[in-house]
Amino acid sequence: MRRYHQLPEVDFRMIRIGVLGRIMEGDEAGKFVLIKELPDAPPSYLVLTGADEEFKRSGGDEWVEDYPSLISFFQEARWVVEWR
Repeated sequence: MRRYHQLPEVDFRMIRIGVLGRIMEGDEAGKFVLIKELPDAPPSYLVLTGADEEFKRSGGDEWVEDYPSLISFFQEARWVVEWR
């Protein structure tokens, strides 16, 4: 029998757009994160991660289609972020 793990709840008010944060728990813990809102209608988002605050080392980016997808992204990564 296959077991499925329930994804953690993400308080949408805890996701900050345009604010530097540090991933404290979950995938990529210890890295920095910055979410940029793109000028689409409705807006889509670019999630930047990196080992340093300038996103020059060991970084990456992910595009998400809309805000509900951004919440799902945080749930799947099990991120707890400390925003600055």
